[in-house]
Amino acid sequence: MQQAKGEKRGYPRWPIGGRLAGRIDAAHNVSFIDISLGGILIEHADIIRPGGTSLLTLLVLGREITLNCRVMRSLVHRPDVEGGGERRLIYRTGLQFLGPSEESLRLIDEYIEFLKGQQPDTKPEARS
Repeated sequence: MQQAKGEKRGYPRWPIGGRLAGRIDAAHNVSFIDISLGGILIEHADIIRPGGTSLLTLLVLGREITLNCRVMRSLVHRPDVEGGGERRLIYRTGLQFLGPSEESLRLIDEYIEFLKGQQPDTKPEARS
C-alpha cells in the first residue's frame, strides 16, 4: 500500500465494525473503530490525555491480551445526547502499541486477516 503524502502511519488500518470487545484502564467504556499492527483507534466519552500511557485489554479471537499503549492523540469527534437528555462529548483517541509480545502481534495479525475476509473490498480504511 502506498501512503498518502505526509502520512505518518507505519501500518494500514482496518475498520473493526463493532466486532471487538475490550476496555482501557478498566474504567473507560470504549468502542473500537479501526486497528493495525501498530495501534488502534477508539471512541469514548471519558477524557484521555495525549502523551500518557494506558493499558488496553482486548478479547481477540477468544484470547484476552493486555497491551501497553501510548496515547498519541485524542480529539472531540462529535456531541452526543444520552437517554435522559444529558449532553456529552464523544472523543476519538489513537493509541500506539508499546512493545507488544510476539503472541499479541500474532493474534492481532490473525484478527486483521479475519477483518479482511469480512469485507468485500480488502483495501485498508483511508483516513486523512
